[in-house]
Amino acid sequence: MKKEQIHIIGAGPGGLVAAINLAKAGFPVIVYEMYYEVGKRFNHDFQGIENWSTEEDSQEFLSRIGISVNYLFESLENVEFFNPSGQKYHYSMSRPLFYLIERGSNEWSLDQGLRRQAEEAGVHFEWGTKITKVPENGRVIISTGPKGGDAIAKGIIFSTTHKNYYAAFLGDDIAPHGYAYLLVHEGKATFATCLFEKFPKSLHYFEKALGEMKKHIMIDIQDSKYFGGYVNFSLNQTLVKNNRIYYVGENAGFQDALFGFGMRYAMHSGYLAAQSIIENRSYPNLCKEHIIPKMEVSLANRWLFTRLEDLGYTIMLDRLAEKDDIIPTLRTQYNPSWYKKIVFPVANRAFKTQLEDKQCMHENCSCVWCKHGEHDYAEVEC
Repeated sequence: MKKEQIHIIGAGPGGLVAAINLAKAGFPVIVYEMYYEVGKRFNHDFQGIENWSTEEDSQEFLSRIGISVNYLFESLENVEFFNPSGQKYHYSMSRPLFYLIERGSNEWSLDQGLRRQAEEAGVHFEWGTKITKVPENGRVIISTGPKGGDAIAKGIIFSTTHKNYYAAFLGDDIAPHGYAYLLVHEGKATFATCLFEKFPKSLHYFEKALGEMKKHIMIDIQDSKYFGGYVNFSLNQTLVKNNRIYYVGENAGFQDALFGFGMRYAMHSGYLAAQSIIENRSYPNLCKEHIIPKMEVSLANRWLFTRLEDLGYTIMLDRLAEKDDIIPTLRTQYNPSWYKKIVFPVANRAFKTQLEDKQCMHENCSCVWCKHGEHDYAEVEC
């Protein structure tokens, strides 16, 4: 019996994970990408796949969802932290805190690795294709990235002779209720500040963060290029429309609200969308079981974190320094608890997306973005 055609709009990690799993299960899969290559939204910056929130190591997680590692995937265990006054912390941990990856169109980026795996599985790509209407036949998976901005990053990528090094910086003077980070690997580096508020002043905070970083780390910066990015986390978005259109990754609002480490959520949602089609199961129910409880905790964590301020950040870092292994402590903070269940409704009421794509957030229409009603644009690109 011929299997249903699968259309995947957008070649993000969630969509590509879905494509790989569905193609391996024998479904004909087409991925439509508006650019002529994957990863064009990114700037060859380093990011991380977190490795503390579950008992399952990220390597095991990737294997479980059918993904092999054919891209940069460097374990990071030696990460330094700086409090608002510049005090340095180095923590003990039983396993990598996260795995370093690169985003963009370079050969060893995560995006290119997933593309290669998809092509090997038999996925067909339609490059440079703008989709303005959802295909009328088959199942459709929307993986077009965030449709709102709940946190932004402002930073630079650069070359350096500095040794491999990884650090994070806390302080409301450099990143109000956020953080800054430095990732150096094999002569390439990324430095950025992540903001969860005061977006119009992103350049101001980036420059202050860069100055603060230079006080503590002697690093040469060569051939620097600015980059920016944004993430979207929301628990109030539609996951399935008309029983055949599935939303995955940040298009579905799947993102870590505390620190923006949402890669696992995005890839897991793509896997769950594929499994729901393969096994004829409810995608929303799978998400409610495997992703949404973590999302709710992360939103509660974000609300609590905004109440710490500089003194609170220092107390938090001091307490972590007392631990023989910080991984179990961090995992506890990401697990559901009675306390987080009490905090979550308060956090959810307080949360409001700061930047929204006005093209479409509507219901009952055939456009790619539409989830909630009428739309007020002529054409949508993906």
